Amino acid sequence: MSSDSNSCSSSSDGEPFIYESDDDGWATYTEDYCFDALILMRENDPGVTALYASGSFEHIQEMTDEDWVQFGRDISHNDYLYDLNLYETLDDRKTALFFQGLTRSNTLKRINIVNNGIGVSGIQSMIPFLSNSNLVSLCLEGLDEIKPLRFSLLFQALHNSPIERLDCNDCSLDSIEIDSNIIPKYLKRLALAGNCIDAEGCREVAKLLQKQDPTLISLNLNGNKIDDEGVSVLVSALQNNTSLKKLDVSQNNDITSKGGGLLLKLVNDISSIKATMQSNHTLQAIVLPELDDDYEHYIFDALRFNFEYYPRRPGPLKVKCTQLHSGQRAVMCRLQGVEQSNAALYKHIDPFILPEVLSLVGRIHGQGELFVAFLSSIAGLISTVNREEYLEEQKAFYEAKLKAINADLAAIRNAKSETATLENDQHSRKRLRQI
Repeated sequence: MSSDSNSCSSSSDGEPFIYESDDDGWATYTEDYCFDALILMRENDPGVTALYASGSFEHIQEMTDEDWVQFGRDISHNDYLYDLNLYETLDDRKTALFFQGLTRSNTLKRINIVNNGIGVSGIQSMIPFLSNSNLVSLCLEGLDEIKPLRFSLLFQALHNSPIERLDCNDCSLDSIEIDSNIIPKYLKRLALAGNCIDAEGCREVAKLLQKQDPTLISLNLNGNKIDDEGVSVLVSALQNNTSLKKLDVSQNNDITSKGGGLLLKLVNDISSIKATMQSNHTLQAIVLPELDDDYEHYIFDALRFNFEYYPRRPGPLKVKCTQLHSGQRAVMCRLQGVEQSNAALYKHIDPFILPEVLSLVGRIHGQGELFVAFLSSIAGLISTVNREEYLEEQKAFYEAKLKAINADLAAIRNAKSETATLENDQHSRKRLRQI
């Protein structure tokens, strides 16, 4: 089956299929097209690699219990089907019947089950198939309810599978439970948008980010009940994470400027040069809730450095562009609740490389910033001088010099004494000869 705009597959970038029902002509054509595809799939036609079924289709509405079991069997016996999309077709009973027939598939890689009336028992009936599947993408979107226990079972079923993407958007999840020992090994993208996940849920999600050798690169928590505490949990989990590249926490209306400051600190900690260097340099996109423009601006700047320069040198660039610019640093300190002190900043710079740092400030930020840096560094240098140690060094130096001088004087005096003695001896011998 071709993959043009009228095909029955998911989109090329892996996003769940979006059913457009405004155009009646298109919908009628799609039903006929997909009915034909269903017949060809049953005949194991190699041209059918994707299948789409909607609850609005007449042939779907007329399916009996036996038909649903047979539908699953047909897919189990098919050698070419890659994509399966079910839109508003299933309830718990039909799901159980369908997966009674669908016990295995060597070719099926993506399943999208969208806006179906599936609850706890429906999810339970999928587990045997999922435990032995070769799926790389599973979308369970708009289901009635997934209990925390069933979510854990879902993860357990997918633990050893090649699953890379799991979407559980709009599934009435108010909490989740994740066992760190049964996390899907290859999971890269997790979407839990439109649920009711709060700070406690964030603690469970954090397990995915803190596990050894994390694999998650995209996490979508859009439209939940995450507040500043939840943000703090996620930020803590991401401090040392080197896998996640995209985080979506938009439309979480309880996140305030405090949460914005935590996210900014995550990607560019302004509290010290060392802290900046140790910030998260992996994240490349954060979809934010409604925050002040300053937060968005500085978070975006840090993420831009991560995107353009990871893994080579985003840290040094963040230092150059924010730590070494008094204006940028002042704003960043305000946003992160950090006390600003330019003198304290330069105090921790090795005096031996300070001239090079000052030259860098002048080249990048201009003479005005160079002047500010110079005044700040002078104060820092003065504060680091150990006067007592300096005087002790000077004393030792001059004591050594004095010792050397005394030795020279003694040598000169000895030479003079020997000369005088020699002259006296010569004078005495001369007088004896005269007598």
